Amino acid sequence: MNEGEEEKKLSLLLAHWIEHNKEHAQDFKRWADKAKTFDGLVYEELIDAVKHVEEVNESLSNALKRMNIKYEGKR
Repeated sequence: MNEGEEEKKLSLLLAHWIEHNKEHAQDFKRWADKAKTFDGLVYEELIDAVKHVEEVNESLSNALKRMNIKYEGKR
């Protein structure tokens, strides 16, 4: 795989990972809301996990933006 193909693949993977993580965060939030009724500490841990996933997605989004800027410069 040449450099251009690897960059394209990474760009696609980043977009996929971002969406995949959003789905997980939604599931964590949904289960956190359910857990809140029987265990507040579990709720807090799940909400904390949502925050971490959102932070990861911010980093992934920044990487994707950087790749897109780099790609635009090659045109």
